[in-house]
Amino acid sequence: MKKITWLLFLLATLFGAACQEVEPEKQDDGENPFQPISLSTKQAGFVTSGNTFAFRFLDRVDSFATGNGDKNWFVSPLSLQIALGMLLNGAQGQTAAEICEMLGYKADETAEVNDWCKLMLRSLPILDKKTDLALADAIFYNKKVSLKGPYRNTVSQTYDAMLEALDFSKTKASADVINDWCSKQTKGMVPHVLDEVSPIAVAYLVNALYFKSQWLEKFPKGSSTNERFTDENGKSSKVKMMKLAGKQFSYAENEVCQAVRLPYGNGAYAMTVLLPQAGHTVHDVAAYLEKQNHVPWGASAEVDLWLPRFESKYHILLNDILTALGMKSAFDSRFADFSAMSDTPSFVSFVQQDAAIKVDEEGTEAAAVTVIGMDYSSALPREPQKVVFHADHPFLYLITESSTGVILFAGKYAGD
Repeated sequence: MKKITWLLFLLATLFGAACQEVEPEKQDDGENPFQPISLSTKQAGFVTSGNTFAFRFLDRVDSFATGNGDKNWFVSPLSLQIALGMLLNGAQGQTAAEICEMLGYKADETAEVNDWCKLMLRSLPILDKKTDLALADAIFYNKKVSLKGPYRNTVSQTYDAMLEALDFSKTKASADVINDWCSKQTKGMVPHVLDEVSPIAVAYLVNALYFKSQWLEKFPKGSSTNERFTDENGKSSKVKMMKLAGKQFSYAENEVCQAVRLPYGNGAYAMTVLLPQAGHTVHDVAAYLEKQNHVPWGASAEVDLWLPRFESKYHILLNDILTALGMKSAFDSRFADFSAMSDTPSFVSFVQQDAAIKVDEEGTEAAAVTVIGMDYSSALPREPQKVVFHADHPFLYLITESSTGVILFAGKYAGD
């Protein structure tokens, strides 16, 4: 395909121009206007750093999933970043420095990071009346452990975290409490994250993110038909393909992929679908995003759009990925330092994420839960072009907030 000139960057903050706003493709009526989030220069920098981390994270998730034989995957960079924000407030020394470096923060910026997280937690849910978005945090801790006052105050006031002491010797009953909370916060999309707690656990830090919204341009249900979908191994199958023609969307392409941006509601949120070009794979797209640190963004185009109707659920243990990204001492019982959280020596025993998504003609419903388990340790405008975008082979997709560029969810679809 002929390359097009890059006219704009998608979600300005994804490119290092975080202070610029991305205008939605179409304003809603006066009852539901798009009101961009106002960021300070420092906060805009946190978004840029966060998305840099997100791209590195997604590249490694795709490599892990491919190596593990997982055809589809789905995660939430934002949920992970907020959970790690709560963890950071309990860390000190080298442990805190590694978390900061991994996320792109300076060692002395924890207070400013907290302010940014607070802004996201309180602003994202109210941007679009047609979007149901909820963020919730909780810390379930061993009743034998005392959390330090400053830490309790920070996570309660900044992260709106619910704090609940549980009897971890009742391993199944305590897990049921945590699972019930996760199910409630995600409206049943993620009903189960733990079979049982560890009796020697210190705490479980949990973030839940729920999203449901309607497409700005819905797909006609009567137009959905079974079409051929070819996976990365060349195997073909039939999937229910949603179709929409004659509508304009922001579109770009390069030698690696095509990109089309599909807004929800009043334009505050959107899904960007990144479809590999011939000879390229989803992993190539993920590697491209990490290298370039931006998503291609172009002019308005009339798109002949095909998109599969699909559902995905995914569970992933993130210990190895986060260690490879630089968060090493937090997982090492000899060197982990979470003394700002509690006088009880502890280390991160696991970080996991459970996520689910449903995409149909009406819109998208998605949810993710990040759990950080901690155990005791003995150590411290132009004429639109006409394009064809048939997502009939594996693709990458992102759900983002428009004015900041924050990546809420990301996933790969490779067929049913």
